[in-house]
Amino acid sequence: MPTISQHLRMLRDVEGVQGSFVVAVSGSPVASDLPAVFDSELLGEIGPRVARLYETFFSGGGELETCMLRYAEHKLYVRKMTWGIIGVLATLGVNLPALRMVANLVIRRIDPEIAASVSVPSSAPKTPPAPVLTTPPRAPTDLGASALMPSVPGHDPAPVEPEDGRDAAAPSDERHVHMYRGRLVQD
Repeated sequence: MPTISQHLRMLRDVEGVQGSFVVAVSGSPVASDLPAVFDSELLGEIGPRVARLYETFFSGGGELETCMLRYAEHKLYVRKMTWGIIGVLATLGVNLPALRMVANLVIRRIDPEIAASVSVPSSAPKTPPAPVLTTPPRAPTDLGASALMPSVPGHDPAPVEPEDGRDAAAPSDERHVHMYRGRLVQD
C-alpha cells in the first residue's frame, strides 16, 4: 500500500508543481514531498500558520475550502481535507484545472490514511460542553437586547424588527461569495 508521501508525488505529474505537504488540522506535519530546501523544521513552522489561516476564515463566518496564495515567483495552493490540510507549491504558470483535478484524486486516496494516522484520544469529549453563563444579562439599550445578551442554548431571543422596513429573515440560500483580490465577483 502506498504511503502518503508516495501519493503526494503524483502531484508532480502536473507541470509546474514543485512539491506538496499535508498537515493535520492542528498544524502538525503529517507528510511532505517538498524539495530538500524545505526541511522538517521549516514545515513545522508552516503547518501552524496554514491551520491559523483556516481558523481565521472560519471565525469570520465562512468555511474556506481552497485558497491560492500568490507570491512573486510561486503559488501555494491550499485545500481543506477531512482530517487536515494539503498544500501544493507550484510555479506561476501551473495549469490550475489540472492541479485541482490531481489534488482531488490525491485527497481521495490519502484522506483515509490520514484519518488512521491522526487519531483522536478516546478521553476527548464527543461534543463540546455547553457554554456557562457567568455574567447576568444586562438591560436592553438602544442597541437591542439581542446585541448585549450572550447566546444561551435553548433560549431564543425575541426577533429584532428593523426600523427601516427591511426583511429581518436570514438569507435562505447557501450561496458562496466569490472574491478576487479582495473584491466581490458577481456571478
